[in-house]
Amino acid sequence: MRASRIVLLAAVVANMLGWVLPAIESPVDERGWSAFIVALSPLWNFEDFRDVPVWLLILMVGSALTNFLFVGLSALLLRGGHPKLVLFTAAAATLLDLHWVITLESYRGALEAGYFIWVCSFALLAFAAFLDRQGSPVPR
Repeated sequence: MRASRIVLLAAVVANMLGWVLPAIESPVDERGWSAFIVALSPLWNFEDFRDVPVWLLILMVGSALTNFLFVGLSALLLRGGHPKLVLFTAAAATLLDLHWVITLESYRGALEAGYFIWVCSFALLAFAAFLDRQGSPVPR
């Protein structure tokens, strides 16, 4: 098995853990899947976000949509297609998803392990694509 496949497997496991582990502490610990729904909620409940700046709404929804990107990029890399595209897109998604550390300002301490593991899954996906581009086998 190639090193890129092992790292891709680690990325997928990390992403799945990010969905089920606590991602942010609010009145209760919200799991990743719950945070995903909250991040997408401006799409169907815009009135509740009237006071939120548009740039923050774009970051919120964009960050949630990176989950669909993760699935597509993982499948693309698994099929052996376009590792350079996967590398740069996953790296960009990692940076986008890191916005929560900045935009939550004084509440950033509420971010929990699930969030950080979820972000790391995108970085691991980018690393898997990098290794795939290098064609690196697992050292024995």
